[in-house]
Amino acid sequence: MTPYFFTVPEGEIACASNPSFGREVFFHPKGYTDESYIGTPLNKSAVDGLKLSRLTPNVPYSVKEGVVLNETVQIGVVSN
Repeated sequence: MTPYFFTVPEGEIACASNPSFGREVFFHPKGYTDESYIGTPLNKSAVDGLKLSRLTPNVPYSVKEGVVLNETVQIGVVSN
């Protein structure tokens, strides 16, 4: 019901489990979902996992300026 919070029209939310940090949540825009792309992290666990692995997101998108992800967190898509 609320506006899409990414600057691209379509994409996928991807999750991974990291034993050190917990569930990592990333966004991959349409066309950038294979293993050669690193999505942009949407939670602290994902940020910490990328830092530990010395990886940098390489997908062409960003979260819209001023967006609040509280609703996404509430429905379980993104964790704090």
